[in-house]
Amino acid sequence: MLFGAALAFSVWRTKAETRNVLFGCHVSSGMVSRRSTLQSVGVLLVGAGAGCIGSSGPSADRIRWQRNVRGAPVLDGGVLYVMGRLTLYALSPDDGSTQWTTAYEEDDFDQRLCLGSDIAVDDERVYVPGCDALRALRRSDGGRAWAVDTPMRQGVGVGDGRVYANADDLLAIDATTGDIDWRADTGGERLTTPAATPDGVVFTNRVDGVVSAFDADGERRWRYETETETRSPTVADDTVFVATSPDPGRRGRLLALNRSDGSVRWDVDTPSPKRGTSPVVHGDTVYLGCSGRDHGTLVALDRTDGAERWSFTDENSTVYEPAVTDDAVYAGSNDDHIYAFSRDGTPRWQIETNSTVGTVVAGERGLYAANNERVFGIERS
Repeated sequence: MLFGAALAFSVWRTKAETRNVLFGCHVSSGMVSRRSTLQSVGVLLVGAGAGCIGSSGPSADRIRWQRNVRGAPVLDGGVLYVMGRLTLYALSPDDGSTQWTTAYEEDDFDQRLCLGSDIAVDDERVYVPGCDALRALRRSDGGRAWAVDTPMRQGVGVGDGRVYANADDLLAIDATTGDIDWRADTGGERLTTPAATPDGVVFTNRVDGVVSAFDADGERRWRYETETETRSPTVADDTVFVATSPDPGRRGRLLALNRSDGSVRWDVDTPSPKRGTSPVVHGDTVYLGCSGRDHGTLVALDRTDGAERWSFTDENSTVYEPAVTDDAVYAGSNDDHIYAFSRDGTPRWQIETNSTVGTVVAGERGLYAANNERVFGIERS
């Protein structure tokens, strides 16, 4: 059932109660379950703006601005950075206006679509991985600060004055000068985006399922084999969270590893985590965007033991990595919608964007999302 034609009448179940919800229209029920989920039973909407989603419905009024720029936005320091096909944009989060751009030509590269959209930033630079090099551009004007001329295989991790990048080896690069401090043989090409920490870096090999940690001097700290396909790690305090997919599209597992020695603190079954995403940790909860053969799922798990707190199921195949604030959770979906939830999983609103929404980021004043066609500035409340 397409959301453009119908809105699911949903069954919302929590640890304390089960509630029938039409995305904010409460109907009480006496059933009890610990698992929270949304299940479709098909109620037809009348008109494009109809419905009871929070208090406002799926209205385009929530969208404050949009730009015809394709790429995953990164918000930092009051600037929204988006790497399009051949142009890096620095945009105002308030109205989407352009602060500066840095453009490249097709003839600059031996391959098409050479520049990756998975950029990273620190206080002074924007880092753009590509098939030929890692480029560091000044945040002030987009001018080139330095480049490391080696093909990049995935996004970069930034932290503690270094950039960690996956080339033929794992590179630890001085963020100020672009000098390579050390390199380590990783034994594989399909590496995920590194997670930088103040005293080193953690990364995984997606296919082989090997999680590795290196100290700041390049010495390997530990190695853990998941024996299944893995996603990019997330480091939060003394724990490394790694999502795996023993059966892609059908089932997954989330592991919590001790950052000091790689020992397993807990691991739990989950839906299959979406490729290219990472667990999101906020407060006492871990959030994971997942894919499925029939539907996607957003799942919220207890950080201490992995117990499921709530989950949401969409009407397509994927829910992407969410953005989480102190009071809300936002996620995009293959069903062309952006969804907003309270931290306890209660639905707030949804917006239709007419295309898959793969990236959502949250700022103090707004929400920013990218679909296959454009970037949006969205009212958060």
